[in-house]
Amino acid sequence: MKITYRTLGFAATNTYYIEKDNEVIVVDPCLDPNRDATRLLQPLKGKEVIAVLITHGHFDHISGIDAVVDKFNCPVYMYHEEIHYLKNPRVNLSNQIPEEYIIEAEVTPIHLEPLNIGSFDFDVIKTPGHTSGSISYVLDNHVFDGDFIFEESVGRTDLPTGSMNALNEAIREFVDTYKDDMIILYPGHGNTTTLDEEIKRNYYVKQALK
Repeated sequence: MKITYRTLGFAATNTYYIEKDNEVIVVDPCLDPNRDATRLLQPLKGKEVIAVLITHGHFDHISGIDAVVDKFNCPVYMYHEEIHYLKNPRVNLSNQIPEEYIIEAEVTPIHLEPLNIGSFDFDVIKTPGHTSGSISYVLDNHVFDGDFIFEESVGRTDLPTGSMNALNEAIREFVDTYKDDMIILYPGHGNTTTLDEEIKRNYYVKQALK
C-alpha cells in the first residue's frame, strides 16, 4: 500500500491518495483556486479510483468531490450528520472565500461502523471538536483524521458546531484507544505525524490528557 498527498486550495488542505494494486481511494479532495482540478487529478492518471472519503463538511475538504466523481464515477462516503454541508455554502463556509461550492455528486451516508471498500478495511470513528460530525478513518495503523489532531496543534473549535470540550473528550478517547498501536496521523493540514509524538509534544493533546 502507498499513501501520498497533495496540498491544495485556499486553505492549504491535504488531499490523500491511498493506493493498492492500482486502485486508489481519495480522502478529502480539494480544488485549487479558480476551481482548478489539475493538481488534484494528476496523481490519478492511469489509476482506478474506487471511492472518495470525506472527514467533515468544510469547503476545503469537499470542493473536489465533483471533479473526481465526474472523471471516475466512484462512490463518495461521508458521515450522515454532515451531508447537508455539501449543498449549503454558508454551512460549508465557502461563502467566506471567493468561490462558493455546492456539491452535486450523490453521497453514501455512513455511520460509526466498519467500512469495506475493495481490499481496504476502514474503521470509522467519531472525532468531534472541529465540527460536531467530524470523523476519522482508521486503516491498520494509519489514521486520516481531517482537522482533529495536527502536528503540534489541533483543529479550530471557534467555527459553527465546534467545541473545545468535545475536542478534548475526543482526544482522550482516541489516545486511550490507540496509544499502543503505533498510529500514524494524516491530518487535513500540515505534516504527517504520529500519535506518540503528539502525546509528547502537542500542547493541546497534553492539556486534554491532564
